[in-house]
Amino acid sequence: MQPLSSVTLRYNVDEDRLLVAINAGSPDACGYWLTRRLALRFIEAANPYLERMSPVASKTPTELRGELAAMEREVALASTQGAVTQTPPAALEAASAAAELAVELNVSAERRELRLRFRGRKGGEATVGCSRAELQRIVHMLEQEAAKAEWRDRAPVAAPSTDAEEAKRRAN
Repeated sequence: MQPLSSVTLRYNVDEDRLLVAINAGSPDACGYWLTRRLALRFIEAANPYLERMSPVASKTPTELRGELAAMEREVALASTQGAVTQTPPAALEAASAAAELAVELNVSAERRELRLRFRGRKGGEATVGCSRAELQRIVHMLEQEAAKAEWRDRAPVAAPSTDAEEAKRRAN
């Protein structure tokens, strides 16, 4: 697992994909292209996961948990704002050229740290450790880039069906 020093997200109109540059400009830099489907699925899964991982959510009445999640998110964004910097264009170009298509993106908890794992089509894999606040910042950045790309405004992309699902659909 490599330490996370920076994450940069940029939507590429020509690719209709989102570049995630991890530690751009450093020797351990890597990059992944996220498709619309993968990015939106991650966003949809990450927000409930972050809510469940909240240290105070279980002590909060159910009807107030949405407000609590919004407040915790705002605190996380404020606490990580000082770490937000511009990535040099040359570092982004290098990350873009070396990036591979991501086929898997997931998050898991280990002790007090979260692990963000990328797996690429060519077999590349990167696992970075981050705090809950940093993950909330990353999810927020993903949401912003998805909004720029107008991905949520498009018709939903159907998930690929399995052979069993296809046989069941044909039988009906």
